[in-house]
Amino acid sequence: MSYAKFPVPVRPDLIEALRKEWVLLSSPGTWWTAGERVAIAGAARGIASDGVPEVAAQAARKIYSDITSTSRDWVNDLTSSDLTMPAFVEIVGIVSRLAAADEFMRALGSAPQELPQPQPGDPSRETPPTARPGRAWVPMVGPASITMALSLVPAEAAAQKEIHGPLYMSYEQMSDYGFRRTLDRAQMELVAARVSAINECFY
Repeated sequence: MSYAKFPVPVRPDLIEALRKEWVLLSSPGTWWTAGERVAIAGAARGIASDGVPEVAAQAARKIYSDITSTSRDWVNDLTSSDLTMPAFVEIVGIVSRLAAADEFMRALGSAPQELPQPQPGDPSRETPPTARPGRAWVPMVGPASITMALSLVPAEAAAQKEIHGPLYMSYEQMSDYGFRRTLDRAQMELVAARVSAINECFY
């Protein structure tokens, strides 16, 4: 991902965050191998892949391109099959960050970045923390909030937090209503609200 290729100036911290995301994508996760994580990303983009179960590929495609058609029943159906809830949450993390990176590239008039080559290694199989179901469609650790959406898989929650700051603002900066970059906070929220409305984000 070359800074020089973009037609407009882009903050170096944002480029670095996207590079780190590609490293994470190509590395073993918690429940999926590196090859499976890259295959999930490919399936999200509509690339046929035998690298993951079809239920995982279908979930990735829907989250990436048809998110407004999802429902609690859909999630329950997925996770009542061979797809565990933690494995599903990892898919949500992979695909949501991929979609953000791809849309960023498209906004700059560039094609989405080529998917990386997977690295060797095994998933950590880290036992999910104590989480509880609630109004959200997936269990969360602690009070339900958008910042805790991936907390059932701590590595995905950490990756979301890391890319959240460069793409928008950090979790800590969100409580600072005077925060600004080139845009001030009110301008940022206007853009965020408009994009959310176009994407039919019910949150």
